[in-house]
Amino acid sequence: MNAPTSPDGHELTVLGKRPWTVNQERKRGAYYERAEITRWWREMFKIAAIQASIPSFQCIELTVTPILPDKKLQDTGACFPTAKAAIDGLVDAGIIKDDAPTYVPTIIFKAPIVIKGKSGLRVLISPVNVLDLVVEEPSQS
Repeated sequence: MNAPTSPDGHELTVLGKRPWTVNQERKRGAYYERAEITRWWREMFKIAAIQASIPSFQCIELTVTPILPDKKLQDTGACFPTAKAAIDGLVDAGIIKDDAPTYVPTIIFKAPIVIKGKSGLRVLISPVNVLDLVVEEPSQS
């Protein structure tokens, strides 16, 4: 687990498991298996965020990149269940108050990257100015 800070935000990488995908939930969606995997990702991201001393934010944008050990690639965005568990871990760590759209209005999924022999998920946490999210209805004249 590491967390370099960049001008764009804070990066957390958790290695150890291939990201759980939507397709796996459909095929092997047994409740206990899914719950165990979700719990693992959630706890690992909570620990990573706390160890990295990532500050709390009112609102964040996430950029998610799966890390795969081989060229058996998954679809971009297929790792949504793992990303959701990671977000829950950030809530548990106090980085954001909740995972509702008020606090996480944008999640960007990038194509997987291959790092031979490594599996995991990289998340870039970027603070968002809440004022930028105010949307006004166009006036009807």
